[in-house]
Amino acid sequence: MKESSLRDYFVSAPGWQRQLAQLRKKCLAGYADGVIRLQDATPEECRAAEGLLGRHFVPPLLRYKMSDFEKALRDSRFAVTDLAEFWQQLDGVPLRSHTQQKADRRQEVHHFFAAEAALPHGAAARSWLQAMEEDKSHGFGVLQDRIGQPEAARWLHWVCCTLDRRQQHAEPEELALCSYAVSTDPHALDGKNPAGSLLLHALAFWQGVPLPTRARQRLALLRRCGLMQDDISDFTVQRGLILTGADGREHLVWAQLRQAGKFCLLTSSQLAEVKGASSPTSRVYLLENQMLFSSLCRQSRLQHPLVCTSGQLKEASWQLLDLLAQTDCLFYYAGDFDPEGLSIADRLWQEYGERVRFWHMEPQDYRRAISEKKIEGEGRMRQLEQIACPALRPTAQAVLAERRAGYQEALAEQYLGDLQNPGE
Repeated sequence: MKESSLRDYFVSAPGWQRQLAQLRKKCLAGYADGVIRLQDATPEECRAAEGLLGRHFVPPLLRYKMSDFEKALRDSRFAVTDLAEFWQQLDGVPLRSHTQQKADRRQEVHHFFAAEAALPHGAAARSWLQAMEEDKSHGFGVLQDRIGQPEAARWLHWVCCTLDRRQQHAEPEELALCSYAVSTDPHALDGKNPAGSLLLHALAFWQGVPLPTRARQRLALLRRCGLMQDDISDFTVQRGLILTGADGREHLVWAQLRQAGKFCLLTSSQLAEVKGASSPTSRVYLLENQMLFSSLCRQSRLQHPLVCTSGQLKEASWQLLDLLAQTDCLFYYAGDFDPEGLSIADRLWQEYGERVRFWHMEPQDYRRAISEKKIEGEGRMRQLEQIACPALRPTAQAVLAERRAGYQEALAEQYLGDLQNPGE
């Protein structure tokens, strides 16, 4: 067969490899009449060119025009019309120049977005689609390597439908229920999935805010757009704070719990209805340990409010602290002496600065709380090395030196004494 003979002639002969590489590069660049040149040609390469072009080449110089190569192909037994047919027979597909590839890509991208824009979407979705295509941003990077593939079209459609739903409905809805409504998969819009990542870009564009980079920023953006996460597991617990509504008055139920010295659980959606939070003593004590929090709340004569973060702060805890940060309240934080506990303290400092005080987290407190529990894993130890707050670094260095955890339970009496003292 003609095609098989041409492929065998050029591909199986080592003498053609470097010449074809130059030829391909020039064709891709759109050069119609360039020159093939090898300054260090081997005798084998010269013989290969001589066999096709009918001219004698003396190594190490090998030079001929692309137009001569094309003419020799037409006159050869392969009877190839032009270079386009040559590449088609050699590769099995046409060789498109870079200019052609870019033009084809622009057309492919346009058709991709135009297909979704042709559907009956609202203003938010239409504006987002236009901005993605024109600016190659606002989520374009999530799709660019898959444009033209069915899954990318599905992701785009689900997000556009989500924007439509949020424009049409004032009432909030759970993200999983919205995800099921637009895709029949309750997890399609989860942040770890491409459609979930694309959704964040779309919501940020719609709201005119920067793309969130932190977990709490992502949750805040979803909540702002009426998309709620799991409201049962996203909670914080507090005792003694004054929580007010839109009318500026303390909420009756929370006031009764405060006056009775009882703690209450607050979910993220409940906190969205709270318009103000303050401390009667202008300070609040933060604990990550749930058991210790429960134990302290059972004691009498506590003078200061307490908040339990239950380890790493959930969005509900951040919501509550943001409300408190609008007042003159100081945050006194106590955590375990391990990479996680010190990292939480460091992040609070990075978020709220000088408003944060560290509650019995000095190196001497660590020595009182140290246990026999080894801190395993170099990754965890590196967390201690990355502590940024100057006030925490001496404690972090002490933990690094000992490589043993210290636990809050050892300091329960000190915590209680501070909480019972109106001036401390």
